[in-house]
Parts: sequence; C-alpha cells; structure tokens
Amino acid sequence: MRNIEPTVGQDARITLREVTAENVNAILQLSVHAHQKQLVASNAVSIAQAHFRPEAWFRAIYADDTPVGFVMLYDAPLGAHSPQHDYYEVWRFMIDARYQGRGFGRRAMALVIAHVKMRPNAKVLYLGHRRDPGNAGGFYQKLGFEYTGNAEEGGDVEMRLVL
Repeated sequence: MRNIEPTVGQDARITLREVTAENVNAILQLSVHAHQKQLVASNAVSIAQAHFRPEAWFRAIYADDTPVGFVMLYDAPLGAHSPQHDYYEVWRFMIDARYQGRGFGRRAMALVIAHVKMRPNAKVLYLGHRRDPGNAGGFYQKLGFEYTGNAEEGGDVEMRLVL
C-alpha cells in the first residue's frame, strides 16, 4: 500500500499547537530541503534544547490538521529568574520542504508576531539567519524585519522587528 501524503490547500487554516506525545513523531519527521539543512537545526535538536531552557517557547505549525512546520522563541518571562528584557527572539523557524511556497510560513510568522506582541514588555522581536545561499533574509524583510548590522555567535546576521 502506498503512503499517500495528505493534501493541504493554500487556504488552510494556520495554527500554532503544542508539541505533545501524540504529535511529536510527526514534528520530528518534518525537514527542510536538502540545500537548506545547514541553515536550521533539526526539530529533534530544537525540541531537546527547549527542554533544558525554561525560557524556550516552542510550537508545531499546522495547516488545518497537518503539521507543516516548527517555531521556537526565546521568551525570557518563562524562565525562573526572568530578566526584564523588552525583546524576544525567534530561535528556530522552519516549514517542511513539501509545504514551502504556499504562504504557510508568512501566515505562521504573523501568528508568532501576534503572540509576542501580547507578551510582557514586548517591544522588539529579534532573529538571526545564516549568510549561506538560500537563506531566509528576503522572507523576513517582506515581513518587516530589518538588519541591525550585528552578527550573532556562529556568524548569523541579526534582524529585528520593532513591535
């Protein structure tokens, strides 16, 4: 019997859902295109890291009832000794290769931005991306992020969105 991929239309409803015992395997199977793999850590690495960082907020990105991506934020107020920052950071963001180019990433990032705007003291949302070919810089610029001129550890270039 063939494994038939569920059909997900471009008009699918995008939601951010908790990663649970019921959906974690599906989230772990999501992956970017081969040429993008050096640009973002795997979801397995991200989820493992999140479990050791209380300030990590992470969610599966769904299109209707199909998991299509993953996002992880630095959300300082979630930590035990929350510093008084006015910023948040996108630590990870990915859309599975099968679902790229359908507007799911743009709509998911809009939900992430709306979530951050409701968090305490939220004034700026930062992120970084690799400089390698195929990076997401243009994608983030279309969402209103601007380059800061700073580079992060590992050589990622920093962008910010003033909320």
